[in-house]
Amino acid sequence: MGRLALVRRLLLVMAVALAVGGCGSEDTDRLRDRVTALETQAREKGKELRERFQEILAEIERSIPEARETSPEVRRREQDMDAFLTQLIGNVDAYWTETLRANELPEPSVFYFWVPAGRQASTACGPAGDRAAFYCSADDTIYVSQRFAAELYDGVLRGLPGTGRAAGDFGVAYVLAHEYAHNLQHEFGIFDQFQGATVRPLELQADCLAGTWGNSVYRKGLLKPGDVEEAIGTALAVGDFDTNNAQHHGTPEERRAAWLLGFEGGRPSDCNRYLQGT
Repeated sequence: MGRLALVRRLLLVMAVALAVGGCGSEDTDRLRDRVTALETQAREKGKELRERFQEILAEIERSIPEARETSPEVRRREQDMDAFLTQLIGNVDAYWTETLRANELPEPSVFYFWVPAGRQASTACGPAGDRAAFYCSADDTIYVSQRFAAELYDGVLRGLPGTGRAAGDFGVAYVLAHEYAHNLQHEFGIFDQFQGATVRPLELQADCLAGTWGNSVYRKGLLKPGDVEEAIGTALAVGDFDTNNAQHHGTPEERRAAWLLGFEGGRPSDCNRYLQGT
């Protein structure tokens, strides 16, 4: 629970206590003033963290390491899905590690677990089954179901809310790079202080950051024909139209535009726009 939420709960508890205890209006006014001051401090702290997060991304700018030919290719080939996902997250992690290190920032760190087909994993964010593809900040782990990834790779994944077709190795890569970006948001402190009406800004920023990693793959000369279309198709497929839901992730068009913003520019600082005004 964030600090502001705790302050608001404190206000409710104290208000009940005053009602039961029969305190006078002066006591009530003083208490209200105190809680208002605490709420103001919490908001200011949240603003400071958001501004710091934006400063960190701005510091990176174009200081992104050039590709190394020894980096693994982002292709499944004849591997099983477990090995493919492990190789893929290694590529994403190498990019962000080198990028942050080049800017004298702490190296990222995250755990991962590829849920076997037909199995269910217990996580700090709830069960992860055959449809799992999420980052859990409570246990700092990325969970992806091997069946989900395989169906996405083969283009037979059904039930997504958007308009595109999720398919291909780079469709899987888009999803994994997006979840890794959530880990970065957590490490930079933005998760704990975010107070938007929906998670849309966080999701679109994660799409944009995933696009910057995609740009690094392009600069390595590792993209094959159709990879960009696979990422865009998957972004369109996972977009949703439930704009009044707190879990609204962005419309299909918004998610495609966010990924392309990161991919075309290759600058993490470009992704700051999604947190402005939140």
